[in-house]
Amino acid sequence: MSTEHAILAVLSFKPSSGYDIKAEFEHEAAGLFWGMSYGSIYPKLKKLQEQGLIKTYESSSDGRRKTIYELTRSGWAELESWLLTAPEYPVVKDELFMKMATWHEGMDNNSLVSHLRARRERTNEILRFVIAWPENNTSYVSGVGKLAIRYAKARLQVELDWIDNTIAALEEGILPEPQDPFGMGEGIKKRRQQAMEGEDQVEE
Repeated sequence: MSTEHAILAVLSFKPSSGYDIKAEFEHEAAGLFWGMSYGSIYPKLKKLQEQGLIKTYESSSDGRRKTIYELTRSGWAELESWLLTAPEYPVVKDELFMKMATWHEGMDNNSLVSHLRARRERTNEILRFVIAWPENNTSYVSGVGKLAIRYAKARLQVELDWIDNTIAALEEGILPEPQDPFGMGEGIKKRRQQAMEGEDQVEE
């Protein structure tokens, strides 16, 4: 999913200011569906306007003027073309799992348990938001959108179960048997020990 299409999707809900769009990308469950930085929104809005996919008008509220963005006919057509295109499989970027994959023998598993407990707390926060989201009488959520939220809820609940089971395995020292056909575990331990005992050599 491109940033541009994500912006068009947000604008399909209602005409919005840059601040309103930013808020949509930063609510509690936004990371489950999309994610981008605040700084990338305005250049993308400018690009979409130059392409004729959105238009702007000025609005006043509370004595302040702000720029409102709205889809054009071409913008609606582009959004609907994107909606009908088969989505790519999601690319997961999860620092916790990268750390777990890199965790090697001899490291303090208590630190990993702390990481998992922090993740559990954050996951619980997001789950509470997701449960309340389709029933808050504030947000617009279509029937199809509620089906997507069901997936988000199930995913978070599975993650919480996995975290609890993983913490129990680490605390009890009952880990799955590792797969190491080439002896990499011992090699990692040896290389680390050599590096920690010696001085780094800078090649010229």
